[in-house]
Amino acid sequence: MAKEKTKILILGGGFGGVYTAMYLEKLLKKRDDFEIAIVNRENYFVYQPMLPEVVGGSLGILDTVSPIRKLLPKTHLYIREIDSIDIEKKTVTLLPQFTHKPTTLEYDHLVIGLGNVTDFRGIQGLHEHALPFKNLADTLIIRNRVIDAIETAAFTEDPDLRKQLLTFVIGGGGFSGTEVTAEINDLVHRLIKQYPRINKDEVRVVLVHAKERLLDRELSPNLGTYAGKLLQKRGVEILFGQRLNSATPQEAVLANGERIPSKTIISTVPSSPNPVIEHLPFINDRGKIPTNRHLLADEKHGIWAIGDCALIPSDDEGSFSPPTAQFAIRQAKILAHNIAATVRGEQKKQFSFQAIGMLGALGHHSAVAEIFKKFKFSGILAWLLWRAIYWIKLPGASRKMKVMLTWLLDMIIPIEPVQLKITPSQAIASLHFEAGEVIFYEGDYGDYLYIITSGEVEVLQTRDGKENVIANLGKGEFFGEMALLNQRSRTATIRCKAPTDVLALRKQDFGVLITNFGELRESFEKTEKKRSEELK
Repeated sequence: MAKEKTKILILGGGFGGVYTAMYLEKLLKKRDDFEIAIVNRENYFVYQPMLPEVVGGSLGILDTVSPIRKLLPKTHLYIREIDSIDIEKKTVTLLPQFTHKPTTLEYDHLVIGLGNVTDFRGIQGLHEHALPFKNLADTLIIRNRVIDAIETAAFTEDPDLRKQLLTFVIGGGGFSGTEVTAEINDLVHRLIKQYPRINKDEVRVVLVHAKERLLDRELSPNLGTYAGKLLQKRGVEILFGQRLNSATPQEAVLANGERIPSKTIISTVPSSPNPVIEHLPFINDRGKIPTNRHLLADEKHGIWAIGDCALIPSDDEGSFSPPTAQFAIRQAKILAHNIAATVRGEQKKQFSFQAIGMLGALGHHSAVAEIFKKFKFSGILAWLLWRAIYWIKLPGASRKMKVMLTWLLDMIIPIEPVQLKITPSQAIASLHFEAGEVIFYEGDYGDYLYIITSGEVEVLQTRDGKENVIANLGKGEFFGEMALLNQRSRTATIRCKAPTDVLALRKQDFGVLITNFGELRESFEKTEKKRSEELK
């Protein structure tokens, strides 16, 4: 009888997850008793340090991404959203895609590398009106918004609207906020040269930072001060000691009450661990997964953690790893070794690493760099160092070649204000079904609430092997609320009796709706209770 393979499941396709899989493939390349799988929302790995250059146009959209299947040829890739983690059963449930049936993956070792997400909870108006800057999609949305604002401003006679369109507000003066501010400032001033009706004095780029200098956590004081002065010299307004407190469609509101008229508000803070891990029993009060120096979070259940979502000791003195790529890559090497060592009964290694250096791009052929906390560079020398180091670290020879060619072309060909419009996913989708079609089956995953706008459906339930009609529903009625309210599978099948049109509201949007409207929740719960009794 063949020995069952050891299943290693990795959640997250960032630096931690992808590099863990890469190292595992190398360590286990001569063995066939391991099975490696990775779950990610996209089929590509994003080289995040270069995302600001996509906003500015120095790099193309695909220059910063690498196909995961190409990077990890021996790893199974699931391009799905994660619904839940069951540490007792050692399973991970993935949300349905193209069907209503979820996928359940078993594991022997689970690596959680889900990183951080932009979290606007508790901050009024930012969720609705501020743009996050976290991933490739955010990058494209920001670039499109900037180009849209300039295009509209060029032909707007209303002085108030024109002022709002040409004012760009960014919250957060860490690496992400500083770099995207620099790129937006460069992009705007390069673009307006093509619009004679826009005067450069009308443009206002505002960076709001809660501390007294930029990059205060990342770099030494003199480099942070240099970065701030350089951006100010290029026309960026920096409001130190302030933070974004709220946002509306018309303006950004600061903590001191100051209002800045703007149609483009970008926030790089705050961030929090992925909500998928919020309910795990070993999460600490900061929402992170504590590990030992072997990167092991829960030995009994075979759970390891890596990257931004983990709290990982980096030495014997009580220091913890910062959320940077250079730490995640080195954590991945130790983690891969330790998983293999655990299965083989060999000795595990402890993670120990001190940062080599930090680099930050400031646009316009300038940057700041600090190596071993001793050597400090700024200006064009730091910029060349920034590009050289990140280029070397790009995964894949073909990706390196593409980025090099793009950089060379950017130096000789003027920027082109091309937009790639992305159609956002609808919160409410309009769906049509023909007579006899099943909308969902009994036992399917509860992912949508449905409201009938025309047609008729029948509610079916299987009892003693026979299909029974429980109810008929028509225009104006809804169904699907039972699974959503109770976080369970569908308790009945819905089949169309006639051509039927419905509005489908996603599970997360349904949750937002009933959370904010108590009376609506009570109405749904009342209907759910009545229907539950009818199904008994």
